Amino acid sequence: MPIMETSLPTEGPGAKIILGEPVQKGYFYGYEGVVLHEEGGEQAIMILENPFWGRIFFINGTAQFTSRDEFIYHEALVHIPIQAFPEGRVRKVLICGGGDYGAAREVLKYPEVEKVLIADIDPRVPRLVRQFFPALLPQDPADPRLELLTVDAFALVQELVEKNEHFDLVIIDSTDPDISLAERTLELSHSLFSESFHRMLLQLAPEGAIVQQAATPFTMKEILEGSYRVFQRVYGKDIFCYRASIPSFGGDNAYLLRFPGDPTQPRRTWIPETLYYTHQIHRASFALPRFWLKEVLDKNG
Repeated sequence: MPIMETSLPTEGPGAKIILGEPVQKGYFYGYEGVVLHEEGGEQAIMILENPFWGRIFFINGTAQFTSRDEFIYHEALVHIPIQAFPEGRVRKVLICGGGDYGAAREVLKYPEVEKVLIADIDPRVPRLVRQFFPALLPQDPADPRLELLTVDAFALVQELVEKNEHFDLVIIDSTDPDISLAERTLELSHSLFSESFHRMLLQLAPEGAIVQQAATPFTMKEILEGSYRVFQRVYGKDIFCYRASIPSFGGDNAYLLRFPGDPTQPRRTWIPETLYYTHQIHRASFALPRFWLKEVLDKNG
């Protein structure tokens, strides 16, 4: 074996890196790949091409979704609340965050939906998704039912409440809130987890469903814990928790749902084309691990 070796060939545009994403003390997710895009600003964004996950979208150093398994997260977020309503019940939908179009793609599969409004504060997210993640776009990217606003969702909801607007479904599809002990807010989504925001949502969707992603409790239990307390104070008894296992998230992701009735049983016969959601999955999603109940939900019940 020779002692010296020639250099690795250039494989294409973009720097090849190994990236570690901190998850817990001494625990990292590791990625090898080529950086397709990177930029700073209020949110630091990076898009990485990985041999296994495909393309990964990072915000502030945290993976938001991958092209390989994003469908699980988005289908669970959307189809469980919609399928819990009877046919024809969901006509107006507000998505707070969701500039990646994934939630809108799923909502627009229902012909009954007349309007979908996305409120995302960062105009770069939809632009980069259109460029690097076209599979997240709706079947018809120019669907006239869809409107995208570059706006702070908190401020938009204030405005909609003042105008006495109402929605059948509100989806909070955002980054996780800040969990820093310092008096410093990094995540632009922080206000979307607040009690004041949810009190406005109750006025916006008094007879509707409100669903919010609540992170992965196994490694970030305080997000589910804090969000659950907010839901309890604002929505009373009409609150439910369900889950979906997202491989790139490292385990079960929690979703909190305010629903006027029992959402644990689907009420529709027709399901649009999906890769994850079924009626069996719907029912099973509400079966929670005992330690979730013991350490978070029953403890705060």
